[in-house]
Order: sequence, then structure tokens, then C-alpha cells
Amino acid sequence: MLPVGYFPCTQDAPDGKNSAGVIEELIEQAELCEQVGFDGFFFTEHHQQQDSYLPAPVLLAGMIGVRTRRIKVGTCVLLAPLYHPIRLAEDIAVVDQATRGRMVAAVGIGYQPPDFDAFGVPLTQRAGRTEECVEILRQAWTGEPFSYPSRYHKIDNVRVTPPAYQAGGPPIWLAGWVPAGLERAGRMGDGWIADPIQSLPVIKDYARQYRDEARKHGRKPFIVLMRDCVIGDDWQACVAKSGPTMTTHRWYMHYGAYVRDDYIKDVKTAEDLSFEVAARDRLIAGSPAQCLEQLQMWKEEIQPDYVMLRMRQPGGPPQAEALADIRLFGEKVIPNL
Repeated sequence: MLPVGYFPCTQDAPDGKNSAGVIEELIEQAELCEQVGFDGFFFTEHHQQQDSYLPAPVLLAGMIGVRTRRIKVGTCVLLAPLYHPIRLAEDIAVVDQATRGRMVAAVGIGYQPPDFDAFGVPLTQRAGRTEECVEILRQAWTGEPFSYPSRYHKIDNVRVTPPAYQAGGPPIWLAGWVPAGLERAGRMGDGWIADPIQSLPVIKDYARQYRDEARKHGRKPFIVLMRDCVIGDDWQACVAKSGPTMTTHRWYMHYGAYVRDDYIKDVKTAEDLSFEVAARDRLIAGSPAQCLEQLQMWKEEIQPDYVMLRMRQPGGPPQAEALADIRLFGEKVIPNL
């Protein structure tokens, strides 16, 4: 069976007054995910967002970890350049211990200037800091004293306790959407985590590049496919509830995140992007049977080792509907993968 994880929406209204309520909803979603067969629950990271985005993915993973018993918890992705790697190693090791080895650390170099401005980290250092962070995490999680010739920190005869629960530490999945990032994932990562917005031909090419790099560096490829999902009883129900997902994808397209491909060659502006166009070989969308058919297509074309879905956006659906979507997918799709 192809394992399926879930990555939730962690935004609130701009005033942030309902952040406590958002956290309660996340716990409810995670508990239901575990109940209906999802394999994991993962958190993204941004800072200084206008919608009071919850900015602490490792802390949130730990909170979910102690409320669940089976599913993996982790990040998708944490912004490695923004952390002191020793502090990060300690926090992740504690979550790994608390969950008895269910922690996954997916990391990326970041791309939004406000994230870096919040910590005074130059954007130009993001790749170097990320590579150092990955190397330091792996040494730190052994529990043995070590030193590291860092360009950004002083790490001399440091010992991180506790050691990670998992031998060698939690798996580190690396995000990468350009050749340098795909090379880095193949050279350093325990897996590659794809972005959730590009079409099948683009992701297929990324997967080929990543696999080539992983094999070149003696690593077994492991591909994590991220997708947005709109599920309903039938296609028309999905069209009717697609507004929040399309707001997100039009934002991506407006800011240049979409790779131009044949699917959107006739779409002149982000406002012209329709749900039907976005759904084609990009979203997982439709009835349970349609979602299953699309995932089977991705399995054949990409051969992912893991799938991670987002089923709720900043604009909705409301919690009751989000929970119904999780249950519908868990009961009708996951058993048939």
C-alpha cells in the first residue's frame, strides 16, 4: 500500500485571536487521520505572515505526536537556514524520543525574504547553511561529542542529549525544485520531497533528475509526492468547493511559482486559471474513485514512495467539512491504494 500523509493548513485570521482554536482543530484532524488510515501528519513553516501562520513546525509535530500513537509526525518543510543546528537537533531528538521514533525531518532552504528577515539571516547563505545543518544533525543525533568546522556557528566538542530514538536519527527529506536542489537531495537526503503545485510532466522530470543524483551518490531514491486534494461525492461537488484551493493556486501562479507547461499555455493571467485546468495532472480532485484513479496514474508515472496531501486552504473548507473530507479519503481511497 502506498502510504499517505497529511499536511494541514496552519493559518488563522490576521489578528491571530483564534490561534488556540486552530491548534485544537489541528489536533482533531490528526486524531482522525490516524483513525482512518493516514500514515503521517506534517507541518510547513513560514514567518511574519499576515494570517498569523503558526511558525513552529517541530513544536507542532511534538504536540501531535503525544496525541497520537501510530502515525508519523514531522515537517514538510522546516526552513533549515533559520536555525542553530544544535538547538534544532535537540528539539527534533526530543520529539523523536517522545514519539518512540515517529519523527521525520523534511527540510528546505527557503525562498521568502520575510522568513529570513525575521532572523537576520542573509538569503544568500541559505544553501550553505542548509547543507551544514543536515551534516550537523546527523552527527548530533548519535549522542556522541563532536566538532564541526562551521562557517556560521561555533561547534566545538558538543554533545546533544538525548540521542535520537531512531538509530542514526530521523529520516531527513530534502526539498528541491531546481537542479541544484535536486542534486543536493540526491547527494545528502534520505528522500526528496516534491513541491505541491507543478504538473505531471514537470514533476516527472524532477524525479528523473533526483533519482540520477541519488544513484550517483550511492543513495537509494525515496520520493515524496506532495499534492493538493479536493475530494467530494462527485465532480460537481468538488467544483463547488474548489474556491479556496484555486485562491491558493492563483496566488502561486501570480508570483511565478508555476512552471510554464502545455496545460497552462493559453492561461494569460492567474485570474484566468480555472479549476478544470489546475486539476488536470496537477491536483488530486474528484470523487473517491476519481482520486484513486489519479493517484494510480501518479504511481505509474512517478513511482513515489510516499504521498502527502493538503485538503484544506486558508480560505476553507470549515473544520466540519475538512474532517468529512479526511474521513472520505481515508475510508474510500487509502484502502485501495
